[in-house]
Amino acid sequence: MELKDLLKESCILMDAPLKTKDEVFRALSGELEEAGIVADRDQFRKAVEYRETLSETGLEDGIAIPHGIDASVRQAAIAYVRLPEAIAWESMDGGPVRHIFLLAIPETGDKIHIRMLSELAMQLVRKETRQALNDIRTKDELYQIL
Repeated sequence: MELKDLLKESCILMDAPLKTKDEVFRALSGELEEAGIVADRDQFRKAVEYRETLSETGLEDGIAIPHGIDASVRQAAIAYVRLPEAIAWESMDGGPVRHIFLLAIPETGDKIHIRMLSELAMQLVRKETRQALNDIRTKDELYQIL
């Protein structure tokens, strides 16, 4: 499984001026619906919000990987947003986040879910990858570091 195949170009937002977790979920769910990945943005967003109540999705160094498993998801995909300023988020290091990778997972895709998280985590554990996220200027540069 290649991350670049799951990360949809039309679902990448660079320096979007979003200020809250709710704004992030609304924006990325909308992008996923417009790309045909999600059939119902509101239903999917509710699945993501529910998942957030179960445990933190913020990692360290300003990165979060929220995800939703829902029947409205037509195919597995990743949406990404880099924020101009970090926002409050429940994270392992207690810090805010600036980079959000939202995973959209079909309801029948449990194995896909684990593989997506694993692949993304393997890339993000590398310090140089985490640092490079702050410096990228284009969507192509994001694809290159992943």
